[in-house]
Amino acid sequence: MSGGLYGRGKAPERACLKPKDWPADERLVWEKACEPANTLTLDIGARAYHAPISNFKAQQGYGRWLTFLHFNDKDALSLKAADRITPERVTSYVECLQGLGNSTQTIMSRLQELGEAAKVFDTDRKWSFINKLAGKIRARHKPARSKKHLKLSDELVDLGKSLMDQSRSATDHLEAVLLFRDGLMIALTAYVPFRRRNIADNKIGKNLIPLSGIYLLALDEEETKTHNVQELYVPEDMIEPLDEYLQKHRPYLMSRKGRWTKPVTQELWVSKDGSPMTQIAIYDRIRLRTGEAFGTPMNPHLFRDAAATFMAIADPKHVRISAPLLGHSTFSTTERYYQQAMSMEAHRDFVDVIRTLGGTHENED
Repeated sequence: MSGGLYGRGKAPERACLKPKDWPADERLVWEKACEPANTLTLDIGARAYHAPISNFKAQQGYGRWLTFLHFNDKDALSLKAADRITPERVTSYVECLQGLGNSTQTIMSRLQELGEAAKVFDTDRKWSFINKLAGKIRARHKPARSKKHLKLSDELVDLGKSLMDQSRSATDHLEAVLLFRDGLMIALTAYVPFRRRNIADNKIGKNLIPLSGIYLLALDEEETKTHNVQELYVPEDMIEPLDEYLQKHRPYLMSRKGRWTKPVTQELWVSKDGSPMTQIAIYDRIRLRTGEAFGTPMNPHLFRDAAATFMAIADPKHVRISAPLLGHSTFSTTERYYQQAMSMEAHRDFVDVIRTLGGTHENED
């Protein structure tokens, strides 16, 4: 193996080895396990019913494990896939990930992915030690995304509208268009907090559907994490800005040509280079604009936290609507925001009582 196997722009020891560079027998076993179920045969792969994205993540995780072995335990590569996955080696793997500065969330994800792959290479062996090790990591987990400076949905909508207003007075045409585009993106994401992948994949006619003067935002089963259909209306105050973007600003961006240009077809969000905006580009623009406005940047996923927290604080009696809004299959995923809001509300009441009773005991001995 050489560093060139790991792709450009990434430290080799941090990369995920691609299946084409795996040991041949392991690649064949993995590919067979991931083949879609065929009704004409009873030979169904172990991961046939998993979503493609889940299979890809497990594949990435196993590739990362092979990279670790290549740099730290080459002799283990001569063993069978399942025989390599021992408590001692996995513990060393975790220590290596920690040493490279990976967050606890990343390490937990890597362990889960390795566990999924291990089940493919030996379905009968017990792999519970991987879950136990992940549990120890989880016990000291601290979220990588700080919510200390979380802004709520109404503030994000206001920011988006402010950026669109600023575009009216911008003297540079391109900057005006980018201000408007970013403002619309932020306000629309605050109102409709889709995941970053769904924001980037938003296509006119497929996901953004015009309906007699209004717009529907729709995701089918294959586009949602829970495989549930989501259909949400674009808020009334976003219809006019969305029309302006579609009729004026998007065509201008599509006409531009940068050093690297990929043709735009139905994609909603277009870069300044005339290409569809990638997930990373959207992530960067939202962080840039929120960082400039609030001092601390917010990434797109925090918009989902903002929506749940806002609903819990503003209308706790109806907080359960946050679950379908965010595409959660159950309320339990959203419940922590309700508990957080109740804690904040209780504290406000506590402070009010202190203020009300303040001074009433001043003359008591």
